[in-house]
Amino acid sequence: MKALGISYKNAPVSVRERFSFDAAKRGEMRGELGNCVILCTCCRTELYFTDADTDKASELLTRYSGTDNIPEFLRTYEGDNALRHLFRVACGIDSMLVGEDEILRQVKEAYSEASEAGSTGFELNTAFQAAVTCAKRIKTETALSKTPVSAATIAANEAAVLGNDVNVLMIGASGKIGSSTLKNLLPRANVHITQTARAHSAGTVQYEGVRTVPYDRRYDFADDADCIISATASPHFTLTKERLKTALHTDKPRLLIDLAVPPDIERGIAELDGVRLIGIDDLGELARRNNELKMSAAEQAELIIDEELDELRKKLTFHEFLPKLGDAREAAERLTFDELLYKLRDGLDSAQFAAVLGVLGKTEG
Repeated sequence: MKALGISYKNAPVSVRERFSFDAAKRGEMRGELGNCVILCTCCRTELYFTDADTDKASELLTRYSGTDNIPEFLRTYEGDNALRHLFRVACGIDSMLVGEDEILRQVKEAYSEASEAGSTGFELNTAFQAAVTCAKRIKTETALSKTPVSAATIAANEAAVLGNDVNVLMIGASGKIGSSTLKNLLPRANVHITQTARAHSAGTVQYEGVRTVPYDRRYDFADDADCIISATASPHFTLTKERLKTALHTDKPRLLIDLAVPPDIERGIAELDGVRLIGIDDLGELARRNNELKMSAAEQAELIIDEELDELRKKLTFHEFLPKLGDAREAAERLTFDELLYKLRDGLDSAQFAAVLGVLGKTEG
């Protein structure tokens, strides 16, 4: 297996937004690349594939993103490194917010999408199923996810600490991140929420105590807001500098939080008096202290990954060996037990040979 892509570690959001492919584009890309799982989140876009070389995958990303200097941002993994990277991504160790739960759902959805499209073979099926199993084990056996941290929880925390009475305008509450943010805001007694809803939107949930207003009137409610959070999948800005400048009349500090990739909020809005703008990349610094507390749990998680990877390697190796099983059996039958044992001694390293002898010892016992 090979893996290739960009992430928050090596590409700013201004670059990552070009790699925010929709389902239709992901389907076209899999059609060109062969067996492939495409993981697209606000923090990363990665291809996991088996049938093509990395040059073809790189060319594909370049063409679909329209980014000429893509080698500057790409990271490539092959073989065991690709498997380990997948496991670290699935369990949240490689996330901007270490231990966050959202990434496991995103990995499962990316795999399910590719599997339903017939774009996975034995290796991708086995690797992704093992990665999901490993992530669930880490969640159960370590403290890595015991204190859930996500963009949604951090956004809610930032809004809640603004004062005793905080008016929040929530744009995009019907989406995954938006609805999660809204649910994190609901228990905060000092927060008063107004959510926007597009006309005829079936995804908007009505919560007790939450006012719902038409999306087209979002600027009418901006002046009253102490905090505006936007988390849509729109290709266009939900808030622009000129329209917001016209809408704001009250002189007070405001926090704007943009949880979308591509961004929902025009960057120039940060130049308006009293406005502080937080983007998705800024959340990484806000989460740094929490991540430090999770590092000991991450070390435990790495040990579990080692164990689960070893099991996965055995499955993949045995599957690759199966077509040769008949020839190997015939060759082994022509040898005495002692001859076979000496061949194993000469062909294996000391640890491998000791493991074989250990298995034989258990068999004899």
